[in-house]
Amino acid sequence: PAGLPWQAVDMFRAYLGYARQLRLPYTTSRVQTLLMARPTLLTTLWEFFQTRFGPDRVEKRAQKSKALADQIETQIRGINNHDLDRVYRTLFNLMSSTLRTNFYRPDRTEHYISFKIDCASVKFMPSPRLVYEIYVHHRDMEGVHLRGGSIARGGIRWSDRQDYRREILDLATTQRVKNVLIVPEGAKGGFYIKQPIPDRAERRRRADELYQILIRGLLDVTDNVIDGKVVQPDRVVVHDGKDPYLVVAADKGTAHLSDTANGISRDYGFWLDDAFASGGSNGYDHKKVGITARGGWMTVRRLFRENGLEPETDNFTVAGIGDTGGDVFGNGVIEHPTMKLVAAFNHLHIFLDPNPDPKKSYDERMRLFEACKGWDAYDTSTLSEGGGIFSRQSKSIPLTPQIQELLGVLKDELPVDTVIRLILRLNVDLLWNGGIGTYVKASHETHTDAGDPPNDHVRVNASELRCRAVGEGGNLGLTQAARVEFALAGGNINTDFIDNSGGVDMSDHEVNLKILLNPMVSEG
Repeated sequence: PAGLPWQAVDMFRAYLGYARQLRLPYTTSRVQTLLMARPTLLTTLWEFFQTRFGPDRVEKRAQKSKALADQIETQIRGINNHDLDRVYRTLFNLMSSTLRTNFYRPDRTEHYISFKIDCASVKFMPSPRLVYEIYVHHRDMEGVHLRGGSIARGGIRWSDRQDYRREILDLATTQRVKNVLIVPEGAKGGFYIKQPIPDRAERRRRADELYQILIRGLLDVTDNVIDGKVVQPDRVVVHDGKDPYLVVAADKGTAHLSDTANGISRDYGFWLDDAFASGGSNGYDHKKVGITARGGWMTVRRLFRENGLEPETDNFTVAGIGDTGGDVFGNGVIEHPTMKLVAAFNHLHIFLDPNPDPKKSYDERMRLFEACKGWDAYDTSTLSEGGGIFSRQSKSIPLTPQIQELLGVLKDELPVDTVIRLILRLNVDLLWNGGIGTYVKASHETHTDAGDPPNDHVRVNASELRCRAVGEGGNLGLTQAARVEFALAGGNINTDFIDNSGGVDMSDHEVNLKILLNPMVSEG
């Protein structure tokens, strides 16, 4: 009824996808029904978008946009249905809050749309608000990049959560604190694959392709610097000031893609060149240097010494989150040969070693770390009596007498989720978080407060922790209220942005050194 071209339909679909990340509560079918109820208003919104962002509509752009905006406001005020009003008001507000879009760029490699959003102008955006967000829409993927200021940096992750923006916002808030070490503000980004892909290798391959779409969507609406002058992107109407600084980094699922991102940066002739994505062939290898885990261990050693424990010479017990192939967990569990890792879990496996031999287990962890392999490759002959490696896909886990004693239970088998909760509550010297997920909340918080739905079924309260200290090589392992509750009860803990700030600091130095040196290199 509105007579819109398919490109306009997809533009509306993109805005509504972003609105759902901002908690617009309606299903797709419900939104479609509501939009069809006012085709004339939909047509006016399309005309408003074209007038505001069409590169060929230069004459009296501001004046015509204002007239259309007034017309839209009048039509919305005439709506007497709450849901209808909210959907149309949301669309209009998001269009008005958009600073740039790549909608009219003819050089896109395939069809995708990106919008740069002024957060302060979005009326219904949940707190905390950053400064800019870039939302990228594609038929198979959607993603977002959040920035706390004009000069900000932070990693891009592959999220497995439909509410991926909530996850990224929490990480960006943490990043804002860590980044004050060397740059003013933090940033974070990520993408979500809309359709499930059962085959793991195919899923990985497709994720790598869609990551490139996200990166292109970001660069499409970002200024460049050529011969010392800021140049704005072709056929992108700009409603904000100069903004050429965009730096990304490796994060969950994208650690191997820094060179890919920097290759796209070069394709665009982007002024930052290979400073665009930290790491990669010409950057610091975080796993090789071990900076994040070793930074975390500096604080853990401090916490241990407050308890009279010397990790260089005294054996100590650890429960962990992560696996030996990973950067943070892997580097963390090879830091001290005196460690007795009695239990750990990641998204695939559960590791239980009730009474480990420190030397044997250390050598095996080192072997797997260097081979970049997970718990399924662990040599079970090195485990102590009764130990084992178990799949998280199992219905239940059989418990040997030794595991029963470790976990403090009498049952012969327990569900997987129960075993994970017991691991988190183990009476050990250290809980080492080198993984991804929020596993501990405060007693007064709900699981919704933790903001990590995939782990609601395994999360425990801080009052249940029996470890003496917590080391946070990973982000957001505990809620902030959980940290406070644990500390007030006598536990030794800092906060994640203190423990793991070393990696961020090193990446910031890398980027700034490249910004300083790249012009000299290009000049020979």
